[in-house]
Amino acid sequence: MMGPPRYVYLVLAVWLTDTAAFQLQSHHRLPTTGLHAADTAAPPTESKAGRRFEAMLADFRKHSEADINLVTSLRYRGLLSGTSSAINDEKVMLAFKVLYEDLGPVRMAGDLIFSKLERELEKSKESNGAVNVKALGRDDSCVVAARKIFDAVDADASGTVSSKELLDSDLLRSLGQCSECTCGKEGSCQSVQRFMDEIDKTHPEGDLHFDEFLLASHHLLYEGDTSMLLFGGDDCAEELVDEMLNGREGEIGQEKVDRYSKRFDGMCAEFDSWDSADSSSKAESQNPRLALVLEGCFAGSKNPPVVDALKILYIDFRPLRMAGDLIFKMMRKLAT
Repeated sequence: MMGPPRYVYLVLAVWLTDTAAFQLQSHHRLPTTGLHAADTAAPPTESKAGRRFEAMLADFRKHSEADINLVTSLRYRGLLSGTSSAINDEKVMLAFKVLYEDLGPVRMAGDLIFSKLERELEKSKESNGAVNVKALGRDDSCVVAARKIFDAVDADASGTVSSKELLDSDLLRSLGQCSECTCGKEGSCQSVQRFMDEIDKTHPEGDLHFDEFLLASHHLLYEGDTSMLLFGGDDCAEELVDEMLNGREGEIGQEKVDRYSKRFDGMCAEFDSWDSADSSSKAESQNPRLALVLEGCFAGSKNPPVVDALKILYIDFRPLRMAGDLIFKMMRKLAT
């Protein structure tokens, strides 16, 4: 029976070394902000890793919400949305920065993930679909709203919308396109067919991709008038999604949750049980630097896009799963 590949031992060696260093230096290093430092303390010097982390965030902030919502891959879009939400939460970002500075494996994984996300965004921006959507002159809120509607109509999460999904969703009926419809949702629907035919499709299967769905909505539902928000904008889109999904819960069976997903959900539930002023005070008195990580965990657990993105990483990326398990154990010891 063959043993593990050699690189596994190397990763473990690096892991153990960095873990020991992290636990040692976290007792002695000041936080990277003055939040918990004495007012008379000199401002901390930014580390090389800290500067690199801030540079990556600065690059990411250049991308708009529309850029993120035009990414085709559901999983990458989830990671991008979670990242976008996280960088606007000071506590979450500070926790990530501490971990990035102090843990080598987290730093290596972070560099790889940010690099991959940047490549996905650039590839999406250069696609014909993104170029066509940008040419409409719609603002970001319209693209975000259209993405929410599209994902709700895309019942099988295939990344495309079929005529049957469009019919079953009642989207066109909700928007007043079926006022004289007599199909009873059992046969050919003229409103659905007109919507599907609006786009000169290049896909032989006849389904609409997101950019085509947005173009058809712009031309057919709103007659090309950019002064009218697609689907009423982001907030109204939420209400429309709720209306479409009403009564459809359980129609599409949820995939069996594997052991990593269950473990992640269990850790999140336990994190929530620790969230109290007593836990924060105890952590602050024991280890101010690790207390920043704990506060970031508490903040992140209340941010659904951040939780969703971390869950994707935890399930799909083994090094970060190892990091997550380690960080969780450290936080448990600190908070309980």
